[in-house]
Amino acid sequence: MDRVEEDHIVVLLGDEGYVLHWPRLLLPEVQESDLLSFQVKVELPASEVRKMSPKSLLERLVWER
Repeated sequence: MDRVEEDHIVVLLGDEGYVLHWPRLLLPEVQESDLLSFQVKVELPASEVRKMSPKSLLERLVWER
């Protein structure tokens, strides 16, 4: 993590200059220069999500935590 700015953190990604702004309340206590690890994976294709009812989608989100 590069720095903390009010209600979000700023993470510099790689050497290409990409910047990620992330809400602080979605992370544990962090400080500037802490090393963070993020994992991104596709659990369900967007085409399948669009077919789901709002209720089943909410149930899936709640139980995935």
